[in-house]
Amino acid sequence: MDIPNLEWRVQTRAVEQINTPPRMLQDLIFNVRHPNETDTIDVDIIKGGKKLAPFVTDLEGGKIVTGTTRESRSVKTPRIRLKEPMPAKKLLGERGVGQTYYAGGIADVNQAMNQKIAWENRELKNKILTREEWMCAQALGGKITVVQENVAFQVDYLMPASHKIVLAGDDKWTADAGDPLANVQSWSDMIVKALGFGPDIMICGTNAAAALRKKIAKDGWFDSRRVSAGSFDWNMTSNYMGDLGGISVYRYGSAYEDGAGVDQNLIDPNKIYLVATQARFSIEFGIILDLDAGATVVGEYFAKNWMTKDPSVLWNLIESRPLPVMWQPEAVIEVVVL
Repeated sequence: MDIPNLEWRVQTRAVEQINTPPRMLQDLIFNVRHPNETDTIDVDIIKGGKKLAPFVTDLEGGKIVTGTTRESRSVKTPRIRLKEPMPAKKLLGERGVGQTYYAGGIADVNQAMNQKIAWENRELKNKILTREEWMCAQALGGKITVVQENVAFQVDYLMPASHKIVLAGDDKWTADAGDPLANVQSWSDMIVKALGFGPDIMICGTNAAAALRKKIAKDGWFDSRRVSAGSFDWNMTSNYMGDLGGISVYRYGSAYEDGAGVDQNLIDPNKIYLVATQARFSIEFGIILDLDAGATVVGEYFAKNWMTKDPSVLWNLIESRPLPVMWQPEAVIEVVVL
């Protein structure tokens, strides 16, 4: 029986190549992924950018102008480090997920063992990506807040208070007088005035999406034609609701399992987010420190395996240090619509 190559570079490369399900916020908004050479990120929150360039005469020199407003802060990247034991019984004596039970033969045992290790690595990576999606959802609301027994921190992206809106009374989308089209136009104008360009996508929680569908069904402005083809495109999925005056509208129903085993929505069902994706969004990855890797790894993931002799266990470990960053907080408007 051959134990798989446990060298960390081999394992890290294998984890990087594992295909995982698409995640909307990471695909549509935070789709720039940038590894860094430190574990601290200098976050420059940028506001403004709508000033006019001044004219000069033929005899004048250049005009000195002030730049955009910027606030810089150093933020330490959160650390995710998951490990899972695979005892000898699990590796050698149990049927893996989707496998037929092997009856013997070294080749069969080795193949089954490698498949089990790959499956467990995929599950660990999925957990990390789900946490990344959770952080992206938090960032869209202006802050990432984490409170655990062992760690607590908050990253505030300084979203303007005027960009966090709560509809009330007849303005709610479930009210007879509610007018989503007028609302979206007004909120889009807010982003245009702040940045010089407007939103191009709208993410709707499940209840907000249902209310919008009922309202827009009475109107001819909602175009749900799908024109993309080929590689994966969110406009080709059931999440895509259609085009609303140049804004692609998506229904977001993804959930995660909390510590009590209860499913929780990643996006509040009653909220919508208008987003100008031309603005700067990214997931910044901090450097990973591990002695087995020669102290430093600049990348999205670090993976390694090792064995203990007694008890006989193979350990899988994956680490990542992701931080979704909303560099231009005026590019997002969050609204509780019902």
